[in-house]
Amino acid sequence: MVQVPPQGRRQAPPGDAMPRALSFVGLALVAVMAAAVVHGLGGTNAYTPAGSEGYVYHQPLAFGQREFIEVQQGPISTGWRWRQYVTNLDMRVATYTEDMQIFSRDNLEVSFEVHARIRLKPGTAREVIERFSGSDWYATNVRRPYVTATRETVRQHEAFAIKDNSVAIGEAILARLREEYADKPFEFLSLSIGNIDYPDSVTERVVANLAAEQRRQRREVERQIAEANAEIREIRARGEAEAQQIEQETLTPLFVQHEAAELYRVLADEVDDDDGVARARVVVVMPTQTDRAGVPRIYQGGGR
Repeated sequence: MVQVPPQGRRQAPPGDAMPRALSFVGLALVAVMAAAVVHGLGGTNAYTPAGSEGYVYHQPLAFGQREFIEVQQGPISTGWRWRQYVTNLDMRVATYTEDMQIFSRDNLEVSFEVHARIRLKPGTAREVIERFSGSDWYATNVRRPYVTATRETVRQHEAFAIKDNSVAIGEAILARLREEYADKPFEFLSLSIGNIDYPDSVTERVVANLAAEQRRQRREVERQIAEANAEIREIRARGEAEAQQIEQETLTPLFVQHEAAELYRVLADEVDDDDGVARARVVVVMPTQTDRAGVPRIYQGGGR
């Protein structure tokens, strides 16, 4: 007895399930390849690391201009986007060091390093990208004014005074740069000067200048001493002259006779010779003037 299948139902021929599965796999592979091609042509996932701000923009595939999308603060990514890219700017504080060689106010060569701690102000990534050369902002917009301000401030000081005044000099440079960049997205936090060095020729010149200064000071002291001695001699001579004038005004014949009599008494005193034997002196006084007022001549005879 032959069974007739119900109407409206058709049984798949044996072996049809395998081609259908293969067709699904092929379609999946085609879809994956298409997605890979699409992603390769412009699929992106722009990432911004911590401490940075990302300038996200759309770049057309063939035609049109680049278009700003947004600024994102890291760490973050945009997720999958069509041809959206990012330029990241590090917003953290960094130290920028410049090696300097200048001539000081006293025309001596000085070498030193200047260190400035600078950062970009928060929220200024778009302005920096569009107006201040992006990641090259320091080399393009800051380095030259920074070096110029340092050179012009330091050269106002003498070479060996720079070390003593390094803190004040750094503060002066910092104040100038802050004023200059007040309306720009660059923030100067601190500035210092260090590793100050002088060439051998400068050291030798300074030693020679010190020796010359010491000689000058020694001559100045000698001059002052000579002037003081001259003044002393003048005062002494003036005093002696005044004393002589007073003595001449007060000298009288009676006073002279009195002094002469005192001298005669001293001369007539007995003295011991070298052998210890006392010997008397004979003093003969003869007046030299008729009024007996003059100083007598003294005749000293032998003792006996």
